[in-house]
Parts: sequence; structure tokens; C-alpha cells
Amino acid sequence: MFMSSLRATLLLTALSPLCGLAQPAVSLTTEAARAVPADVKARGVLRVGSQQTFPPVEFREPGKTEVTGASRDLLDEVARRLNLRLEYIQSEYAGLISGVEADRFDVASGGISDTEEREQKLDFVNYMQSGGSILVLAANTDKLSSIDDFCGKGVATMLGGRTIMTAVEAASERCTKAGKPAIRAEQLPTAPDSRMQLDLKRVDGYIGDFPALVYMGAQFPGRYKIVGDNYMLTPYITSWGFAKNRAALRDAVQKATQSMLDDGTYKKILDKWGVGGAALPAVTVNLPSSKRK
Repeated sequence: MFMSSLRATLLLTALSPLCGLAQPAVSLTTEAARAVPADVKARGVLRVGSQQTFPPVEFREPGKTEVTGASRDLLDEVARRLNLRLEYIQSEYAGLISGVEADRFDVASGGISDTEEREQKLDFVNYMQSGGSILVLAANTDKLSSIDDFCGKGVATMLGGRTIMTAVEAASERCTKAGKPAIRAEQLPTAPDSRMQLDLKRVDGYIGDFPALVYMGAQFPGRYKIVGDNYMLTPYITSWGFAKNRAALRDAVQKATQSMLDDGTYKKILDKWGVGGAALPAVTVNLPSSKRK
């Protein structure tokens, strides 16, 4: 009896230093992978709805079928950390929200921005700053410095861009109150369609996301310029959208992306595509520009 007690005492004494050691913290990446819903794990695929015409964020190069861009690289790494593979599904911009709601895909991507109005239908993981700017033919930049110079002129933008259209409508109202002609706005299915209207001089400006317009200008040196250089018609937060009943998947993607921000992968990817200046200080959920200071 005495020997048994002694052995037990010696064993506890030997183990006691180990009991005081802190257990290894569960990494954010591990937390993210654990949070993936069972049906998505079983499928092994993260389905991404995207228009695929939004360089340098998500687009296909001429003659190629593979989607590329900053968001593609970010989501590739997110999927890897969640032990999933990525699958892109083409969708018009105006159909992104309904496509997520109908479970055609898990994530709405391709330049969609988080707004308080859209949050009534979707949840958002915010991954990049952006803003709506106006691209014009280089010869016109001395005459046009802001949206208020477009009274009586035409602008083109993508169908479904409610944030941009609200700003254009407000500017058009200012024109008419000042006794000037209204702004004519054309909403078209894709970014190339909108740019073509500018090239054909059917409109005087193409309104799109600042990073995309910078990229576009670099592809055609001397042809285009952004009104007012860095003029922002409206700031917003480029995001990935999720169905309201997919909070677990939303949180898994947020955690995985935050882990990339923490270890430097996030900034490295944005820098690769020339949009490092659009990096956010933290990867947030449902925090549009209207709620930020």
C-alpha cells in the first residue's frame, strides 16, 4: 500500500512541470478550416460567382478561359487554407446577389461592394478598399475634373452598380437645379461594353472601380486618363458576398483571409497586382464605407 502511494506521488511529481505548460494556441487557419460547413467540406469545392471581366481583380485574359487577378489569388489561398478547391461560375454582375441566394454559388465576387442596402440580402467579408472613378479619353481631361462637369453629357457604368448610380443621380439632380441639362447614364452588362461606348464616343466617361481603371489605362498608354487623377466619385469596400444562412462559411473565409493578412500573404498578393494601396487594416464582416470613419 505504501509502495503504491509512493509510486503515485513520484508520478505526479514528474508530471507536475508539464501540467503548468500552456497548451499550443489553435491557429486562426485551423479555426477557419474547422468552421467550414459539413456540406461544403463534403463537396470539397468553394463555388465562386463572378463576372470575370474586372481586371485586375477578377478577369480572363483574351483567348484564355482561366480566371486570374487579385481576388482569384486571394481566394485560391483561402481555399487552400480551408482544405477546399476553387471553382468559378460565370455570372453577370446584376445576377450575383440572386445567384448566391439561389445557391448557384457560395460566394459572390468580382468587384461587388458591401453596402447597407445589400446587407439586407447578403453578408459580406470585406477584403479591399476601392472607389468609383471616371475614365475619359485623354484629350478630354482638361475639361472634366469631377462628376459635376458631366451635365448634359453621357456616362456608362455596369448594370447593377447601385452605389455608383445613386451618386450619378444626385449629381444629375444638381445639374438640373442649376438650370443645366441632366447627366445621361447608360448601364451595360460588362466593363468592356462600357469602355466600348467610351471608345465610340457615345458617352463621355466610363465609371468603374479605381483599381480596374488604373489597370485599363496601363494597358493602353496615352489613350485614357482618370478624371482629376485620383478623383473618387464614391468610396466603397470591395467584398465577397454570402447568403444570410451561410454565416459559418462567411466566418471561415473571414478567418482564413485574416490569417493571410497576419502572415503577410494578403499584402503580397495585392502588391503583385499593383493594388497594395487598397489593403485594409483588418478583414472585417459587414463594415461598408458608410460605417467607417
